[in-house]
Amino acid sequence: MAFDIDQTLDDMSGAIAGVVAGEWPKVKSCVEKALQDEKDALKAIAQARLGGEIDDAEMKSQLDDEEDALKAALLVCQIKAKVMAQEAANAAIKVLIDAI
Repeated sequence: MAFDIDQTLDDMSGAIAGVVAGEWPKVKSCVEKALQDEKDALKAIAQARLGGEIDDAEMKSQLDDEEDALKAALLVCQIKAKVMAQEAANAAIKVLIDAI
């Protein structure tokens, strides 16, 4: 069975969607961009391990680094979602104030 990075990224996206559940619509595009930004690095690590160029310990070390990068990107997604919610609330209240 060949390694398919695109299918794996889709599966990773699905795993994230399952965890964030109700927030998914707000963060989907940001999360998908974060995964695409990590694509080359993750693919290189997978290919190096599958090709026997690195062992499990080296793979884990490299994946730990990539996990940190992905966490940082996902935190940005979370912040963007909160900013969007705040801006939406502000806009709604402005409409109410203007109506009054």
